[in-house]
Amino acid sequence: MEDEEQLDKMAKVRAAKKPPKYKNIHPDVKDLPDDTTLSVKNVKEWEHHNKDRVKALKYKIRRMEKGKEKSLLERELQNREVYIMNIARYLETSTWLDLFYGKDQEHKTKWKTMAYAYDSEGYMKT
Repeated sequence: MEDEEQLDKMAKVRAAKKPPKYKNIHPDVKDLPDDTTLSVKNVKEWEHHNKDRVKALKYKIRRMEKGKEKSLLERELQNREVYIMNIARYLETSTWLDLFYGKDQEHKTKWKTMAYAYDSEGYMKT
């Protein structure tokens, strides 16, 4: 009986819980709808996936002997750690720094020039 009461109480507490405010996330990122590629929901999912992968890679690397396979895994580990740092920077500043995006960095970023620069003769700089 006591367990049921406690479960009911916990369910009420969960239902009353307010959605997260994300105080440490840039407002431009927070304002993106959830179906956008770089939305908070998607990026947090990518971050969680990569943190889990880093944890698994570290475990695997510690138990390997030196060789080509170990160096490949170390390179993947370093790439994923940098990707996690870039995700954190994106959430803070709303500027995507990485060349790739996605859960496993499977998509390449397409750059778009917002403001062109011109030289003294009026030609666009390249």
